[in-house]
Amino acid sequence: MEERKVAVANPEKLQQIETVMVVDDDDNWIFISKINLKKAGVGKEIITARNGREALTKLQDLAATGEKKLPELIFVDIRMPVMDGFEFLEQITQEGTIDLGQSRVYMCSSSLNPADKERSCQYPIAGFITKPVTREILQSILG
Repeated sequence: MEERKVAVANPEKLQQIETVMVVDDDDNWIFISKINLKKAGVGKEIITARNGREALTKLQDLAATGEKKLPELIFVDIRMPVMDGFEFLEQITQEGTIDLGQSRVYMCSSSLNPADKERSCQYPIAGFITKPVTREILQSILG
């Protein structure tokens, strides 16, 4: 029987990322994203939030204390209760109290609706990703 090796992302070749934020109301997607981030060696710290309002609060707290810098990567789901991904982006861009200039924000969705992708282009984000965040996706955006 032939032995097959699983391709693993080489963390040395990927851009070093200290902190990642995953914003999603689905515990399964958060779990999968965290596993894939860890396997790829991306993010020493992974911050999670279950909706846009919680993410906004966590980012405001980080910005206010100044003890830690804001996450270099932020993955935001589109459809969430309380505050969805678009409302989160609208709040961030309109409010102006959080400078995400050093962060790359990616909208994430399992939706195949082209209108979601088009709408996400109205905001200053780095891109649109179809869930889940895989090692291959991480390699393409960080490699």
